[in-house]
Amino acid sequence: MEGHKMMKKGLLLAGMMTVALSAGAHAEDISWADNQYPSAIMKGPHAAEITAGIHKIAGKEAKTVINLLSVETGPAHVINGIAYLAGCQPHMCMNFATIAFDGNGNYWGYLKDMDASYTHTYEKTFGHPSPEVLKLLKNEGIQK
Repeated sequence: MEGHKMMKKGLLLAGMMTVALSAGAHAEDISWADNQYPSAIMKGPHAAEITAGIHKIAGKEAKTVINLLSVETGPAHVINGIAYLAGCQPHMCMNFATIAFDGNGNYWGYLKDMDASYTHTYEKTFGHPSPEVLKLLKNEGIQK
């Protein structure tokens, strides 16, 4: 196993991690993981070993890494017998996409329906959208 220290800067959390399953437990071909989403892999037959490997490498940041793998950015890819999984930080991208295609530019109106503590955190972190973002929202993402 090897790993690179997780680094935090503002909202950026980036890192790379390699977890090797033991030879005895990993006798079968790893191709089963190809095109599977990380959440399915993390609940699959080797979940305990993968989770233990993450804990060994990431230490106190293990929970963060596991949470990042629960926010899916796409399926895993198996290349040369190695499965590559990617995750993302939980944030407002899905709500943003829904609102962006709404076309009304009423971006902040949706926040009133959210949990108050989440809304406060979001506004404190991201602030109000810039005029450029509002223009894109109003024009359904089309640059005019």
